[in-house]
Amino acid sequence: MMLVRARKQNPPISTGRNGLTQYQTKPLAELCALLIDELHGELPSRIFAMLLTKGRSTVPQLAQYTSMTPRQIRHGLAVLHQHNLLFYHVDAGSEFAFYEANPENAYNLIRTGKILEMVETSFGAPAKDVVQNLLLSGQTRISDLVAAYKEKIEHASKEAATNGEDDDWTAEPNGINGDAPSTNKAGPVVKSTAHLNSIICRLVEAELIEVVHSTTFESPQDVQKIVEKEVMDKFFPAGVKGNKAKIEFQEKMAEGLRKMRAESKSLKRKLEQQGSGIKRRKLMENLSMAVTNGNHEEDLDPVLDPRQVIRINYEKCLVDLRNRRLVQFATDMYGETTAYVYGVLLKLLTKDLPRCRQDPLADTSDDKHDTEKPFIVTTDLILDNLKTSVDLSLGIGKAERRQISRSAAERIDPYPPAKRTFLEEAEVEGEASADEDEDDDESSEESEDDADYKPVANGDTNGVNGTNGTRVKFAGTGSAAKEPRRMDRPTQLRQHLLILCESAQRFVRHCGPDEWTVDFPPLMRALRETELDTVIERKCGRQGLRLARILRSKGKLEEKALPNVALMRKPELQQKMLEMQSAGFVSVQEVPRDLKADVKKSFFLWFCDVERSLGHMLANSYTTMVHCMQVLEALRYRERDVLETTKRTDVRGREKDTMRKEYYERYSRYLECERKLFAQMMRLDDLVSVLRDF
Repeated sequence: MMLVRARKQNPPISTGRNGLTQYQTKPLAELCALLIDELHGELPSRIFAMLLTKGRSTVPQLAQYTSMTPRQIRHGLAVLHQHNLLFYHVDAGSEFAFYEANPENAYNLIRTGKILEMVETSFGAPAKDVVQNLLLSGQTRISDLVAAYKEKIEHASKEAATNGEDDDWTAEPNGINGDAPSTNKAGPVVKSTAHLNSIICRLVEAELIEVVHSTTFESPQDVQKIVEKEVMDKFFPAGVKGNKAKIEFQEKMAEGLRKMRAESKSLKRKLEQQGSGIKRRKLMENLSMAVTNGNHEEDLDPVLDPRQVIRINYEKCLVDLRNRRLVQFATDMYGETTAYVYGVLLKLLTKDLPRCRQDPLADTSDDKHDTEKPFIVTTDLILDNLKTSVDLSLGIGKAERRQISRSAAERIDPYPPAKRTFLEEAEVEGEASADEDEDDDESSEESEDDADYKPVANGDTNGVNGTNGTRVKFAGTGSAAKEPRRMDRPTQLRQHLLILCESAQRFVRHCGPDEWTVDFPPLMRALRETELDTVIERKCGRQGLRLARILRSKGKLEEKALPNVALMRKPELQQKMLEMQSAGFVSVQEVPRDLKADVKKSFFLWFCDVERSLGHMLANSYTTMVHCMQVLEALRYRERDVLETTKRTDVRGREKDTMRKEYYERYSRYLECERKLFAQMMRLDDLVSVLRDF
């Protein structure tokens, strides 16, 4: 019944944490309700769906909407509040609090597995266990987390001392079918409370964990009103009058919003004031190895305040997930070695980046807080963070220096694409720009090129390119070629970075001598267009993709001129355009020749609206994920007798040995279908992340 009621009415407009207004469509609202139902039960899910439908509501109003008692409403609101799934606000003198749904955090529930995988890759299995417990329990006081782990460690120690290691077996099935051989327990991954304290410190320094403060659960609109009232009372008691006062008011507003947003990083600032962060990172560079060897230095970390309430910072998690997605994109384009270099570059660039998208209210053009000003890293810094075991000679070739324009390859772009366009237009009638002033002296170019290489030793006759033992040949090279030369490691690193700079997607920008940065907005636009091209090619074929690219480059084209531009026959082209129009990838506009609308005397202009196509893809993704959740629920209902059997303590983990053959086969088929449905949802979430969040 909850899902039926969620479909009947349009949810209201909601504003996200980044200040961007998004319309909560029916599929998205239903998906959020299904995710909460999957993880937290039906009661919070019904309340959340009603908050999305009705908007800000009080407890008596929710009781009236849902036909539940106030006691049930408060239990459901407590669960939603614990897991950061709603906002609330209490007006001065008001008897009731107003509650509002938080659809962003509700949708982030689908990314739980990706966040855990990312944390395990970056910080190890103990950090993954801590983050998993925080995701399951929601906002948690540090003292409660320490007490839970202390009890778990003591219980494991007593069990190991009493029972030994002979009769221990895993309680959960190991493998998809639960038929893997049972293995002995390895003990808790977090060895002590000091170890837990050290893990939390590392996660706080990485901003993956933030502190809950007084305004954490205020909606963005309420936070803006609170700051606005404080600014008006303190600086503008007589009102804002004049353009100068309006500019000053906006600056004070941005400063107040940044100050309120910085309260969640108070614990990180305290750790930085201790002065031992760099030493801790050096000593715990490989946390898992340190734990295994038994020489973990937990005493170097300060003891955290047990009264602090912490939670997962989803905004910073999205930054790291975006880095992983870009590295995967670079891997598909240029290989693993270049993608690894790109991953190190992104990690250094986004170390202090709090979120993927800018906040238009708090992120102003102030030099101290200018988020549009890109972060810059140097070649030496990247080289220091690369693993010495990585062979940088892989993924790059070698060509004759006469075949390469060194000035064009190592051109420096000090400005991002949008700002560089205006500068180039201003330089048309003036003097030549720095990019046009090239040195054509071959002798100087040759001397610079020779400086990048180290000659092969006299005894080395293998002629290998780099250290991987392979030789890459290009046209024009042969017996007449000079003696092979070998690049040193910094030059190999520069070659990988220059490859990323020369890509059509502009993965990296060479912004200064040995300085590199990434322009995320144009890069993500290119990635979104790539995803759109993939969907168009899958649905409409190569011809459809070619027509879409022509319309994107040319703009609006008249129907009669389109066959000549596309080099296609008119009947085939019309059929393909109608197919693409029905799929939502292209649109047509009728322009009458005169005031009388006559179809025979009208122009028909075909065009490709990229934003509209991306919105159509996003809506289809939500609908497909909802369908996957509904299919999974139907499967669970059909196999409910088998699933009830697997919940028994004497069956769990030993399904193959204890269940009858037909029951076990049904259980295996259900697990396989569940895995495929979850995999499909993860692929769709990758698309949603690129289209909406990154």
